[in-house]
Amino acid sequence: MTGSLRQSMTWLHTWSSITAGWILFAIFLTGTLSFFRNEISYWMQPELHQSVPNEQSVIVAYDYLTEHAAQANEWQISLPDARKNTLDLSWTTPGEARERRRGPRVQLDASTGEPLEARQTEGGNFLYRFHFELYGMPREVARWLVGIVSMMMFVGIISGVIMHRKIFADFFMFRPGKKLLSWIDGHAISAVLALPFHIMITFSGLILLGNTLMPWNGEGHHGGPRDRGAGGGDRPAAVEVAKDFDDNPPFDKMFRHFEQQWQVPVDTLSISKPGTNKVTYTLGGGNRTELSAGRGGETSFTFDGNGEQISTRPANSEENTAQAVYNYFDMLHQARFADTPTRWLLFFAGILGTIMVGTGSVLWAVKRSKQQMGQFGFELIRGLNVGTIAGLMTACGSYFWANRLLSAELASRSGWEINIFFIVWAMGIVGGLIWRDRKGWLVQLSLAGTLFTLLPILDSITSSTSVFFALNNADWMRLSFDISCLLIAAVLWLSVYYLAVQKKGRRGRNVPASPAPKRKVKPLKTAGGEA
Repeated sequence: MTGSLRQSMTWLHTWSSITAGWILFAIFLTGTLSFFRNEISYWMQPELHQSVPNEQSVIVAYDYLTEHAAQANEWQISLPDARKNTLDLSWTTPGEARERRRGPRVQLDASTGEPLEARQTEGGNFLYRFHFELYGMPREVARWLVGIVSMMMFVGIISGVIMHRKIFADFFMFRPGKKLLSWIDGHAISAVLALPFHIMITFSGLILLGNTLMPWNGEGHHGGPRDRGAGGGDRPAAVEVAKDFDDNPPFDKMFRHFEQQWQVPVDTLSISKPGTNKVTYTLGGGNRTELSAGRGGETSFTFDGNGEQISTRPANSEENTAQAVYNYFDMLHQARFADTPTRWLLFFAGILGTIMVGTGSVLWAVKRSKQQMGQFGFELIRGLNVGTIAGLMTACGSYFWANRLLSAELASRSGWEINIFFIVWAMGIVGGLIWRDRKGWLVQLSLAGTLFTLLPILDSITSSTSVFFALNNADWMRLSFDISCLLIAAVLWLSVYYLAVQKKGRRGRNVPASPAPKRKVKPLKTAGGEA
């Protein structure tokens, strides 16, 4: 790097971005989709679409547990909320270990209490895990790689701000139809419009990968060794006892008290010692008050069998400053604090980040097309741009199609969904290396556009209920997924149209013009007469 600071930053921005651009595009795209991983998982389990929550859902859960888990000493009920339409129940008996994720679990229709058997799928969790652990690689190696490219992304953002002398003025300028200038303008607009988000999401990602990037800190896992409870040893066997369950538990009274206090609905209910005179009810909701406490930042109320509040468990308060800072960034990066409008805002900011990375990779090739066309390295980058950007969009659409077309009884079907995702992506990369020009973009973007356009139709055909059922019951989780697919399809088809029109215009400009008439040049005269 030589020359002025701006020239040095231009060099740094260019090479840090293009080196990590393809991985960053995949990380940004899958990470952005992960803001709605619960909704994606719900859409990919159509057996759950028949569940319609109502005010009696908690009674439905209570009745099921009294019939099927009467001898349990604790019930856990996860109620429907804005991101879930089903009842999720679990319980523990005196002879079972009280460890996380232990004990029987069941998922119920929130209105009828019928157990629901959802198909095997990784759903949105695959996209979430892929965006920071990739797939098929050793976990530590993958996290190292993601950490390195995240650092390069952070360097690219900072150097990009320094190298642009009129970065905010460029934001208000878009020149369509100008091949190079259009890409520059698109890259600048997508970068500046969500610049605070880009800095936050990249820096917080680096913080969350701190234990991987700095393994010498003496802690094998975030937060140190966790207390797993008293594991092993003999536990007393479960003894059946006579229980008398309340036919009319005071749910209305308790729920009303909680919701008046916090202005949020109850979404979790824990019942300890059900059917006894020592029964207690613990209610929780989306009333997070301490981001520094991580997932323990909510306040819960405990009531006795008569519905009278007997205690309050306040939100945890992290005493370790470093741990508190980590928790802040964890909550911020994963949007665990966000309501639906905030989540959508973060989603659109993530889309802008994805566009920023994609346009940056394409811009690198466009700027060098005249000088390096035909060179091996340049042609390789052109092909990888097509395969990793357009090919990944096709792979995402294929992942959703595979979810609905593969048999629900297929063994290891979730693995096959993922296999199809990578097979289609690999085919896209091969196709991009073969058709590196506009044809490759047109073919793959058209294919992706077709897949996303037809997804709502596929949903209506293969779901347990029709789209009209979702409309009548305001199933916005499912409907928002279908609408999002149509919006993505519109963007893809708009890109196809732009490329097709640009290609047609280029053909028109390549028609050789008729030769200009020759002008007669008069002979020069010298002082002594004619030349």
